[in-house]
Amino acid sequence: MSVPRRQRGLMATDAEWERISRAAGASGMEISRYVVSRALAPDDLPREVLRRAVREALVLSKLEERRLREAGAGAAWDDACDAVDAWMDREGMLDRLTDPGAANRWKAASAGPEDPS
Repeated sequence: MSVPRRQRGLMATDAEWERISRAAGASGMEISRYVVSRALAPDDLPREVLRRAVREALVLSKLEERRLREAGAGAAWDDACDAVDAWMDREGMLDRLTDPGAANRWKAASAGPEDPS
C-alpha cells in the first residue's frame, strides 16, 4: 500500500531552481523526488569512512605522480593538476562538487579535442 503524496511548495531564486533542475536531471530523478531525497539523506558519512576514502585517494594520487615523473611525464601530471584546479574553481562550493551531476560536469570539462572519450 503506497502512502499518498501531496503537492507542496517551496521558494527558490531562479538561479537556485536552475541548479536544482540540472542536478535532478543529472541524477535521473524528477525535481520533487530529487528535493525530497536530498532533504532526507543522511547528513554525512561517518568520519572514519570519509578519512579512509580521502587517504586512499591521496595515496593513489602520490603513486601516480611518482610513476609519471619517473617516466619523464611530469608535465602531464602538472597539466592534469591545473585542469582539476580550474574545474574545482569553476564548481565553487564543496556541496556542488558532491552533487550527482559533478562527475558528468567533470567528464564534459575534461573531454577535449585530443580526448575522444
